[in-house]
Amino acid sequence: MGRARTATMDDKPKLRAIEAFPVEQDGKTLVYLKDPLNFAAPLGLSPVGYFILSHFDGRRSFVDIQEAYAKQFGALLTGDDLQSFVATLDQRYYLESERFRDHCASIIDEFRQAPTRRAAHVNGVYKADAPELLDQLDGYFTAPAGPGLPAAPSAGRAPKAIVAPHIDFHRGGPAYAWAYKSLLESEGAGLYIILGTSHCGGQTPYILTRKNFETPLGLVETDAEFVGALQSRCAEDCFADEYLHRGEHSIEFQVLFLKYAAQKRAALTGRPEKPFKIVPILVSSFHDAVMRRTEPEKSSAVGKFLEALRELGEGESRRVCFVAGVDLAHVGRQFGDSEPVNDEFLRRVEREDRELVEHLARLDAREFFHAVAKDQDKRKICGFAPLYSLIHLLDGARGNHLKYSQAFTPETASAVTFTSLIFE
Repeated sequence: MGRARTATMDDKPKLRAIEAFPVEQDGKTLVYLKDPLNFAAPLGLSPVGYFILSHFDGRRSFVDIQEAYAKQFGALLTGDDLQSFVATLDQRYYLESERFRDHCASIIDEFRQAPTRRAAHVNGVYKADAPELLDQLDGYFTAPAGPGLPAAPSAGRAPKAIVAPHIDFHRGGPAYAWAYKSLLESEGAGLYIILGTSHCGGQTPYILTRKNFETPLGLVETDAEFVGALQSRCAEDCFADEYLHRGEHSIEFQVLFLKYAAQKRAALTGRPEKPFKIVPILVSSFHDAVMRRTEPEKSSAVGKFLEALRELGEGESRRVCFVAGVDLAHVGRQFGDSEPVNDEFLRRVEREDRELVEHLARLDAREFFHAVAKDQDKRKICGFAPLYSLIHLLDGARGNHLKYSQAFTPETASAVTFTSLIFE
């Protein structure tokens, strides 16, 4: 990839859409930058560097940024220092630029041509070594907040659906164990249809891929025939943003637990690992529908996709299990809230979350939608679109709420909440 262009005093640098949050490191506070698309490697900045970065909105010139710096710190930010800072960020692909656009196009093309979807979060969220990974996942069952080790698998049918978190394992590992324990204790399913939050949106409501998923425990096969049949019933090109699968963790973490469950079941029974396939579906935002207070399925793109998916699932001879990889509320300073996240605030969030989960367990689409739309999704339920879709794909099932959790991060004064359910 080409070198970063030398910035000039006439430039108006623009930061890409990225995530930023404070972290404590060696007794110092840094602001950690993370690219949700995984086009750029994580980067730590000083608070002063972040102040400068916060002015990279594409409207402010170098002079404007220097004036803001002088007003804030009473010191001079030289043109050379500012040019060097801009060049570094462009080199790291954090700025909107021709260099980034070339890099982006190259990465997308590489992903489209790859035969498989590589594990994006291995060695970060989970171990790369298979035996170590099995021990890691086992530990979530035996952890104090976990459900205990699964009983010996029986010939019982797999759940109709699983609702599991997609938060990182460090904060939510035991909640995954609660969600997947009943699957481990059953005979398993032949096809898992996975609905995961697309944290980067998408041009279409649903985003498909035919790629098989790599994991440290072995390859997980995507049912390309099923995926093709689903696309053939939709007017929209559900592969237009296929590259969003590349770095998205909401599905990757479910695929890993499904492979773990199959291997663990085989080890406990002494029988060969039961083969299965997946249908990975990223679900983009239903934010516009929430703001308009209009049910998402009234959109043709949503309604027809759900109808097609439901019909294809009902036509399957294999046991089908739906899996939703979702979190609930995102509250606090990291997510743009000014209200302090104290114990009273978190208790209120829990009450509202549990009310939402009860609507989900009853498959009450109307009340589920209203609970989010009534305050224009104030709690920022990032799993709303996959869960609302799930409600329309199940019929006659009843949800069993197993675990509710909150992960509070003091450094950012923020919290993420999540839940574990099964439908039978």
